[in-house]
Amino acid sequence: MTSRSTVTSRSTALTSRRTVVLTALLGAALLMISTTMTWIAATGLGETSSVAEVEVPGSQAADTVAAMGLVGLAGAVAVTIAGRAGRWIIAALLLIASLMSLYASLGVLIDPAGAAEPAVGEVTGTTTTAQDYQLGFGAWTATLGAALMLAASLVLGAVSHRWTDRKASKKYSRTAADEAAEPDEYDLWDGLSEGDDPTEAR
Repeated sequence: MTSRSTVTSRSTALTSRRTVVLTALLGAALLMISTTMTWIAATGLGETSSVAEVEVPGSQAADTVAAMGLVGLAGAVAVTIAGRAGRWIIAALLLIASLMSLYASLGVLIDPAGAAEPAVGEVTGTTTTAQDYQLGFGAWTATLGAALMLAASLVLGAVSHRWTDRKASKKYSRTAADEAAEPDEYDLWDGLSEGDDPTEAR
């Protein structure tokens, strides 16, 4: 019985609003950080090249990743205040952003030569390709960030309808407290008919 309740509590924690927001924020942050890192290092550029190596950052290898990271950051923040319908819209936007980022990063991992070709050509001034291409940490960082955003979007779309809207809960609790503290006009009239003085301190 205890083990079952423990598993349930852990499952609830993994699908909570806090976890989804933090996961989306982390994924988006990794995407944006990755654009400043080296994704590909191209070496063996030929005798005519003035440099021995070209390092291709994420901003050149996959220029859409930074924008998708911004979408992820904005979406994660919006989840904290959005209602049920708004959360579904945000989930769809996060899903699209994560898939686009994942497509871009995986494309670099699969074909680094093709991704580095424009940057290599710009440096060498020719269409000659490099002899060797080494993947940097940037491409892997972006892939991890996209995967985290994808997971957050799927959980958000699947379970966010179970979350309690904060505005609604605050409104209902405030209404109940107001009703308990302040009697309505019908209660006052009933009290007067029974001889109660409404100005008397309670």
